[in-house]
Amino acid sequence: MKFSILNKEIVKSDEIKLSDTNRGYLYGDGFFETVKIFNSKLFNFKNHFQRISRSIKLLDLEFNFSIFALENMIMKVIDKNKIKDGSVRVTIYRDSFGKYLPESNKTSFHIVSSIDDKNLFILNNDPLSLDIYKENCKAASDLSNIKSLNSLLYVLASIYANKNNLDDVLIINSNNDIIESTNSNLFIFLDNMIYTPPLSDGCVDGSMRRLIIDILEKKYTVSIQSISEEQVLSSNEVFLTNAISGVKSVGSIGKMNYNRSSISKYLIGSLNSLI
Repeated sequence: MKFSILNKEIVKSDEIKLSDTNRGYLYGDGFFETVKIFNSKLFNFKNHFQRISRSIKLLDLEFNFSIFALENMIMKVIDKNKIKDGSVRVTIYRDSFGKYLPESNKTSFHIVSSIDDKNLFILNNDPLSLDIYKENCKAASDLSNIKSLNSLLYVLASIYANKNNLDDVLIINSNNDIIESTNSNLFIFLDNMIYTPPLSDGCVDGSMRRLIIDILEKKYTVSIQSISEEQVLSSNEVFLTNAISGVKSVGSIGKMNYNRSSISKYLIGSLNSLI
């Protein structure tokens, strides 16, 4: 039996019903956060909570939980489901009547968990095969920085990747800057510097991105600036980062191949030292 939390109450997951007034379903009016669990503990939760707080403020939602209160709530479902290694997803949505204009900004939240067998971050043995997705672009706005419940762009890009036998694709913004992949932030190593796009270009404000930048700055020069297609294709090393995988090494983008993965290996080791 699997359990989840709905508004502070532990419930059987298969008993949760979707209301026909649910604004997350009707309008994508909310966001989510996915956190990795190692040894029944939340990894990098401070950065996750900071993004939750920024998302709450941006969407004008009422969600009065401290970092300690939310962590305790998440730990209840981890304990109930007896999870040692896995992940947890927190979905927060505006819970109100109304159409585009809600009658209030009060929220509901749902916490679900899943189990896996990974007790460390492991670098992928087979480097990823990518290409650049140009059929749709992402807006360079503050809304693009959060993990919105509206993920159509990522869904369509993932379908495109699957149809073309790719592991993932890179997303562009309305200025044709390359900003991220469907599920990860982007880093490139070029001319002895590491580059990653700024939040102002529309990439997700990744919790892992923030931690990776802190780690990299201890050893490398990191530049946060817009990245062009030419720069990506000219890079010596390309890697992706997210909360669940940590770091993923990229082996090819289109016809361009990459053979270097030393920074990716350094980062995996650094992340594992924090578990």
